[in-house]
Amino acid sequence: MIERAALCALLEPALGAPVELDVLKDKPGRRITMRARGRRARAIVKIYASQRAPTVAGRVRGLAGGPPEPVVPEVLMLDEALHLVVLSEVPGTPLSGAFTARDASACARAGRALGAWHRAWEGTLAGDHRPHTPAHELEILRQRIDSTPEPLATLARARLAELPALLWGSPTVIHRDLYEEQIMLGERIGLIDLDDSALGPPELDLGNLLAHLLLLERRSGVDLAAMTETFLRAYGEAGPPLDDALLGHCRELSLLRLACIHADPSLVPAAGEGDAAKDAPA
Repeated sequence: MIERAALCALLEPALGAPVELDVLKDKPGRRITMRARGRRARAIVKIYASQRAPTVAGRVRGLAGGPPEPVVPEVLMLDEALHLVVLSEVPGTPLSGAFTARDASACARAGRALGAWHRAWEGTLAGDHRPHTPAHELEILRQRIDSTPEPLATLARARLAELPALLWGSPTVIHRDLYEEQIMLGERIGLIDLDDSALGPPELDLGNLLAHLLLLERRSGVDLAAMTETFLRAYGEAGPPLDDALLGHCRELSLLRLACIHADPSLVPAAGEGDAAKDAPA
């Protein structure tokens, strides 16, 4: 990987000297994410262990023609040899704070913006985005389960086997890793970390968000039911129609993944738990 001093020098023409770097995430063997602060501007720097940089840059560039809200990053620099992408920083604070503070206005703003984003991209190709199929989603989950210690792995496999077959098309652009930390609240709503964005059903984004909100509720001790209802109602005002059954199943898939990630069997959804999402207003 490029040395820190050389990276600062590379960024100075775009951001202004001197440049300071803060590590935000370090996933060994995958990616390191840093915030770069220069005299004139700030940016997000991502350096990949693989050859993903041009793919990520292509996806982010493909979103440039979307609606004015939510704000998405701009590609400021791509260096394939260094496996590096530099993105503009999307201002704001994570939506999680609005949920735990029970800020209904902010939750509604975010819901409307996400709904409008999904609707705006309906039926489009959006640059380098490719369809995310049910088979791909299930393969990712099975790999996660396979790397999970017993007895949780057996519990997760059994619950996965009970779920109905997934069927979906590719109606719109989806974030694919959407949770409350990826939605930013500022003067405008923003979306960040769009590395895995693809073409797929909006229910996958919402199901993932709902699963993460359950985890947030447990960790914060704050009842998030009213704010979740507010978010979903606002989404429904601006977004495409949703398949309630698919939304419930996507939420269950996300809960299975979270159970494995956090080694928490209590997150494995019980039979019929997806019906809770079907009953939510949208």
